[in-house]
Amino acid sequence: MSLNDHVNGDIDSKFIMNYGGNFVSQGGTNRKRHGDFRVSETAAEMDPSSWNLLIKEYTKKGLHEDGIRVFMEMMDLGVLPDEYTLPCVIQAFTCCQNLRLGRQIHGYVLKMGAGCDIFVNNSLLAMYCKCSSMKNASNVFKGMPKRDVVSFNTLIAGFDESGKPLEALGMLNVMYLGGVKPNLLTCLAALSACASYKLLIHGQEIHAFALRNGFVNDDFLTSATIHMYMKCGNWCTAERVFCADSLKNVVSYNVMMSGFVDNRYAMKAMMLFFEMLMHGIQPDSATMVALVASCSELLDLELGRQIHSLVVKHGMHTLKEIETSLIDMYCKCGRAEMGLHLFEKSPNKNLVMWGCIIEGCAQSGQGYKALDLLRKLHLSGGRADLLAILSGLRVCSSLKHKYFGIELHGFSIKMAFESDVFIGGALTDMYSKCGDIGAAWKVFLRLPMKDVISWNAIIAGSLQNGDAELALKCFWDMQAENVSANSVTIACVLAACSHLSLLFYCQQIHGYVLRNGLDSNVLVCNSLISSFARCGGIQHAWAVFCNMSSKDDTSWNSMLLGFGMHGLTDRSLDLFRKMKESGVKPNHTTFAAILSSCSHAGRVEEGWKHFESMKDYGLTPMVEHYTCMVDLLGRAGWLKQAVDLIRQMPSDPDPVVWGSLLGSCKVHRDDNLANYVANRLFELDSENVGYHVLLSNIYADFGRWEDVNSIRAHAKEVGLKKKPGCSWIEVGNEVHVFTAKDRSHCQLEEIYSVIKSLTENMKS
Repeated sequence: MSLNDHVNGDIDSKFIMNYGGNFVSQGGTNRKRHGDFRVSETAAEMDPSSWNLLIKEYTKKGLHEDGIRVFMEMMDLGVLPDEYTLPCVIQAFTCCQNLRLGRQIHGYVLKMGAGCDIFVNNSLLAMYCKCSSMKNASNVFKGMPKRDVVSFNTLIAGFDESGKPLEALGMLNVMYLGGVKPNLLTCLAALSACASYKLLIHGQEIHAFALRNGFVNDDFLTSATIHMYMKCGNWCTAERVFCADSLKNVVSYNVMMSGFVDNRYAMKAMMLFFEMLMHGIQPDSATMVALVASCSELLDLELGRQIHSLVVKHGMHTLKEIETSLIDMYCKCGRAEMGLHLFEKSPNKNLVMWGCIIEGCAQSGQGYKALDLLRKLHLSGGRADLLAILSGLRVCSSLKHKYFGIELHGFSIKMAFESDVFIGGALTDMYSKCGDIGAAWKVFLRLPMKDVISWNAIIAGSLQNGDAELALKCFWDMQAENVSANSVTIACVLAACSHLSLLFYCQQIHGYVLRNGLDSNVLVCNSLISSFARCGGIQHAWAVFCNMSSKDDTSWNSMLLGFGMHGLTDRSLDLFRKMKESGVKPNHTTFAAILSSCSHAGRVEEGWKHFESMKDYGLTPMVEHYTCMVDLLGRAGWLKQAVDLIRQMPSDPDPVVWGSLLGSCKVHRDDNLANYVANRLFELDSENVGYHVLLSNIYADFGRWEDVNSIRAHAKEVGLKKKPGCSWIEVGNEVHVFTAKDRSHCQLEEIYSVIKSLTENMKS
């Protein structure tokens, strides 16, 4: 019986039993165990070339462990390997991706004195690269007495796949200095490295080299070049490369379509699909994934359902990558229940699909469902990856679900994710939103590297938990650490300035914005308008508004609110007119600003007119609009009309509405109505000490001391305490905070001396 008979599968059970217990058939792999691995006379007579062929065929069929077992048996028989055996065996070890065994075979290579053989060394390079052990691969490379283009290509590809593109490109320079000319595979590996980390200039150089060396007509190179340009955001050049390709195929179309989707040109991807069909090129699974991703980007549910039908028609709906993209599309298009339906009936659930549906539910507002899916993933024995944990933490932040957040924190520590800057930022945000600023600070301080996201989380967290001073201090610390602020940072810091009414700090932040080129960002400009207005710098706010090249509805609303705050009702109404003339449609916030402005100016008729006009813009008045109108009527003394309006509200009035009317009762000295309003208030919010104090003051104005004592006794009985008054002042670019009965200030004696002097002057 010849060796070919053994390899092709025409072998008897005795040979199978003697040579590894596996049957390598012509049509595929059919693995059957037939007892222990034993030696026969036939095996002892085989020469190294026969063993090599057998090892190679086992490896080729995917039976890597059996190939290794054959090699070990060969050693036991005393048959010495030749120069072709070791590369075959190392390839088997490479496919197993077992670094420990790989090092053992490396040691055997050195023991055999084969460490100078270029084929053996190239095989060792491939093995270490496949095992992501680039340090060992580099050591092998450095020790090679001779290197060829395969050596360089292997190491370049290894560095790229290990996330070290600069090292990969550095090997090109070493290759050039060593006199080894790059080939097509070198260009492919180098282009992949450039694409991974968006190294456009290097990619252009490699593209130019490929053109000079006649690689331009290769399909693989064309696709790799298009992919590189797309990843670098240079879709125009990618399109030129694609159009110049005379041999377009499904791969090049897929790369172009995916690139357009990545660059937010989903409609271009759709047009390419139709062009592809016109040229008679049949779509494959990658085409469908790109198409579904286009629908996700366009948020076009109807088109997505049509693509889904096309996927089913082509019999691709059971492929994992297509199922995952369909789930993502339905969730992004606001139909998370359809995504869940696909997920639940899928037999192909993997970690990527779990992460996709968890993220989809989180983004579509189904937070509790996302957390439930995380629990199910854990109970099924799966391990959530970094993206799934991030989604879970974001949900915990929005729901203020601290206890599940703590569980995710523990899991992230177990999975060694806690030091990840994204996880750290999400944990900081979660604890801040849940009111545990101490835990947020502990997470933040333990981060080995703090980026702008981490700083934003702690700045926003400090502000949300009522410490605007600390938020500002964090911003200055962030600058000291040379971390550049982004639009979110600026918005948070300006909110802190607004809270403390620090006009000088607002001006400093404005200067920072101008120096760092953030003045074209709409979010930043809107925040500046709002902060300047709240800090008393209405002219600064107006200057920012006028200099904006692009305004959204928030820009107009912020300026309207600012004018209203400063009692500039005429300017507010004039700006409202200009807003409508500019084609910007007023929204609920716009009318709240206008009604508030009319209220402060006492313009009842004008306020009524704008309140009634809301329906002309398809807007239904909300609670805040009724609150403004009640305040407007109450300030004008129209208390009966204010009560009638409250009774006409389509929904139950909230405490703010009644509270506004109670304040008007004090101004216009109506104790009977005040008593009625207070009863409604206490039914809704019995623990608000402010309302108790206000009613007590109204009774005191009328000399109803028994009622005053009754309210105070009730407040004391239920444990209501008025928060101490708090004030702050900016002196010499420093904020000084004062609270009632606080005696902790370092200049206490001087302050009280001045207060005493001022009091005496006022009395005299």
